[in-house]
Amino acid sequence: MVALSEHEYQLFQRYIAEKCGISLDDTKAYLVESRLAKLLIDSKCESFSELFLLLQNHSDANIETRVIDAITTNETYWFRDPDSWQMITEVWLPQKIAEIKERKNDKIRVWSAAASTGQEIYSLVITISEYLKNNQITAVSIDDFEFLATDISTNVLTIARRGHYDPITIMRGLKADLREAYFKLEGTSWVLKDEYRKRVRFEPFNLQNSFLFLGKFDLVFCRNVLIYFTEALRNDVFKKTAQVLKPDGCLLIGAAEIYYSMDDYFHKNITSYGTYFTLKETTK
Repeated sequence: MVALSEHEYQLFQRYIAEKCGISLDDTKAYLVESRLAKLLIDSKCESFSELFLLLQNHSDANIETRVIDAITTNETYWFRDPDSWQMITEVWLPQKIAEIKERKNDKIRVWSAAASTGQEIYSLVITISEYLKNNQITAVSIDDFEFLATDISTNVLTIARRGHYDPITIMRGLKADLREAYFKLEGTSWVLKDEYRKRVRFEPFNLQNSFLFLGKFDLVFCRNVLIYFTEALRNDVFKKTAQVLKPDGCLLIGAAEIYYSMDDYFHKNITSYGTYFTLKETTK
C-alpha cells in the first residue's frame, strides 16, 4: 500500500476543507490514506501527490466526486435519536396539522440537509403517514407536506433515491411492523413503496453555498454533520438556516451536539418530548 506523506496529507486536508467544509485535524491522516487507497489504484496513480494533481488539473471529472464520496461520513439509521421523533409526533406535527386545517399554511416544507442514504427523511414520511392514519385525520394528508433531502455526496443520493436497503440496513432502528407496512421485499433487498419514496426530492447540495434559493421551511434536520465542519462554516450554516426557517419553524440537530454559536439565532426548547430549536424574536 502506498503511504501518504505529511505534505500530501496537508494538501488533501486543505482541499477537503475548501470543497466540503470538513475540518480534519492532524491525527486523521490514516483516514484519508485508507479511504483514498482504492481511488489511488483505480486512477493508476503511483502516489497521493499524483492523485492530487489529477484533482487540480480537472483531467478526470469523476475524481472530485469520488474523493468527496470517500471522505464524507454517511453513518445513519432509521429513527435516529428517538427523542427527536417523539418531539415531532407530540409537538411539531399537531401544530402543523392545525395550521393546515386553519389554512394558515398552504404547504408544510421539510429539509433534510445531510440526507445520506435517505433513512432520516424517509423516517419522517413514515412518521407523518402513521400519525395521520392512527389519529384518523382525513382533513390533512401527506400531500400537504413537501420533502427535500440534500447531500454533498452524489453516491449516497443515488442510493437514497432508489430506496433499496439490504437486510442489515433495514433492521437498524426500523420496527418490523413499519418495515412490513412501508416496504416490499425484492430478492434480498427491502424496497420502500413508491407512494412514499416518490414524495421526497433528493438533490446534491453543498452547505457552503447560499440557502436562499431553497425557499422557506417548517422543519430543518441538520443532524450529525456540523461536528465535522470548521467553526467558521458551522457558524455560517446557523446564520443561513435562520434565513430559511419560517418564523414558527423548527431546527433539529444531533442529540449529542452542543454549539454555543447557535445562541445568536436560535432559542433552545427543552421539553419532556425532546429538544428542538426555534428562531429568536430578533431573527424572525
